[in-house]
Amino acid sequence: MILARLIPKNSSLFDNVKVRVSSCIKFTDKYNISYLFGVWTTTVAGYVYLLGNIDRYSYWEWYGLPNGILRILLSTLFFYSFSSFGFWRTSNKRLKQSDLIYNSFFYFACFILGSLSFNISDFNYVGYLPYLAFIISGVLIYEFKVLYNLESNYWSVDSWNKKNTYMIASFIAITFATFFGYILDDPIISTVGIVALFFPAVVLIWPNDVRHIKRLQFYPLFTFAMFACVRAPWFFIILALLFFYLRSINYFKYGIIYPSFGVHLEEISSDV
Repeated sequence: MILARLIPKNSSLFDNVKVRVSSCIKFTDKYNISYLFGVWTTTVAGYVYLLGNIDRYSYWEWYGLPNGILRILLSTLFFYSFSSFGFWRTSNKRLKQSDLIYNSFFYFACFILGSLSFNISDFNYVGYLPYLAFIISGVLIYEFKVLYNLESNYWSVDSWNKKNTYMIASFIAITFATFFGYILDDPIISTVGIVALFFPAVVLIWPNDVRHIKRLQFYPLFTFAMFACVRAPWFFIILALLFFYLRSINYFKYGIIYPSFGVHLEEISSDV
């Protein structure tokens, strides 16, 4: 990352800037800014789904920017309203099954919000099912809490309990999304599903290792977001701004480059 080269973490400049951005760090933690990745991606995926129903061959459509921004703002308001009433659940520990259901339907509600249209003929309710299955798989995937120890510079997973249960359920949900996406001629969810399918399989089959969970939690969501950008290219700019904002905040907070495409400490240190 360019910022890490301009402001090395062991320099006095790093310490000065860290003090100056401390309010941004507190703001990011207090308002769960990192969760907006999921909120915005599912919302735009709903909007992209709507575009696909209107025109199966829609591609790289910039005209939808005002409409898409409005839906993102509404889903953000919905997210913070939902959170303030305690209906959206987050914890450093495993959530109860009821909480997983709450979160699944929250993200699905964001998808529906993105797909709303005044024209009833634009709706295809059956087509919602593959996306609901994919969202459920994502909620299960994020039940594994990836932790970073600043003192030891070490990544770990909070617990490997129920790994097989969650990974099998996630694999089945993604398989369902892929198959029915193909049956319903939805190129977005069917392609995203077939790409994402291998990540829970690796966690399930390979020995326990934090790098598998980090890949599992990054690449399926990243793939989902990038395929949404195929029909809504303006969303890439929003994602990039959020991505590099969080990287900068985490750099000054922990001294690491995260989120990152790399999953090893060595890779993060070498700025992959």
